[in-house]
Amino acid sequence: MALNVLNAATDAVLPRLPPKALSRSEQYGLPQKDEAYCWDETYTLPENLFLAYQRGGGDRYRDLAIRFLEYDLYFDPLWEGENVLPGEHAYSHVNALSSAMQAYLVLGSDKHLLAAQDGFDFVRTSQSFAASGWGPDESFRKTGRGEMGESLRHSHASFETPCGAYGHFKFTRYLLRVTRESKYGDSMERVLYNTILGAKPLKEDGSSFYYSDYNNLFANIGYHRDKWPCCSGTFPQITADYGISSYFHDREGVYVNLHVPSRVTWSRGDARISLTQETNYPDDLSSQIEISLDKASALPVYLRIPGWAGAKSTIAVNDQRVSADLIARSFLRLDGPWKSKNRIELQFEATTTLEAVDPQHADTVALVNGPLALFAVGDIPRKLRRADLLGAGKISR
Repeated sequence: MALNVLNAATDAVLPRLPPKALSRSEQYGLPQKDEAYCWDETYTLPENLFLAYQRGGGDRYRDLAIRFLEYDLYFDPLWEGENVLPGEHAYSHVNALSSAMQAYLVLGSDKHLLAAQDGFDFVRTSQSFAASGWGPDESFRKTGRGEMGESLRHSHASFETPCGAYGHFKFTRYLLRVTRESKYGDSMERVLYNTILGAKPLKEDGSSFYYSDYNNLFANIGYHRDKWPCCSGTFPQITADYGISSYFHDREGVYVNLHVPSRVTWSRGDARISLTQETNYPDDLSSQIEISLDKASALPVYLRIPGWAGAKSTIAVNDQRVSADLIARSFLRLDGPWKSKNRIELQFEATTTLEAVDPQHADTVALVNGPLALFAVGDIPRKLRRADLLGAGKISR
């Protein structure tokens, strides 16, 4: 039934679609009824068109996806190392990077994988605040000019949290699946604890949390002026995504990506296996994983060691410390063999660091501990030294 509905909807929409993906600047150059007609995001269509093709929708969905890949103004320049993201709408262009990942998965296009990796590095290293919000005023900023720091003085629309968090989770999940690089899990973790779990709840009348306001003087989070904005839809979508982002698998073993209270169960041959994770992370940077299986197995278990993990971090199996080196920003492989009720214990050390908003504002810093961006409670002195900030501690709950 779903494919029949999709085909009918596609038939109705096709006559109204442009011949190719149009950037916003291209749309502004065309005669339009009003400005809102310039906001179509046809360059985000390929991801779901490729998914429809994979789900049995037929070749036309693959062909439509290829038609709306924005090669000329987006993917080709990114692939060639040219940063074309500054000035573009932030959320929709992160979604377009998810389309690049689908182009890699369906077409085997290395060009699109490299473009997506370059896009992630740009977003994470030059466009992200410490709390993982990106895109002040919904646009990417030019690098080397201090524009991220300047936005803290002028903008009250730092980041559309539920939408951006959903797009970020989805994009990093694709990258982690393909590359097995733990830095994407690190980025996902920071978004989880600092953005979406800090969101205000969706209200029954459609009031929805939209922008985080990181302005120096009046930082706050609030509700959008309109009822049922776009973030009212992406909020439940990302909540549904927690489960499919916590664990990954390949033909050999299982990857533990997010340290969250959870259980994952699957079959391997005729054996049934499950991992149960208990943790108060990130308040307590430890986690215990119990393994249950029908018969002993040498199944590899890969544990994400966060990029911030300190030298005193430890891993133990059944109370015996693992002798392997714990390398931050990597997955540690444990081979077993495992028996039911075997237990893996993780304890991470986190130091407190200061993150500058950009190189041009080296003294505008956020206090970060492990995966958490910290904030002050109570009165804040007018002048603070770096040593004062680094000496901060948690208050009791």
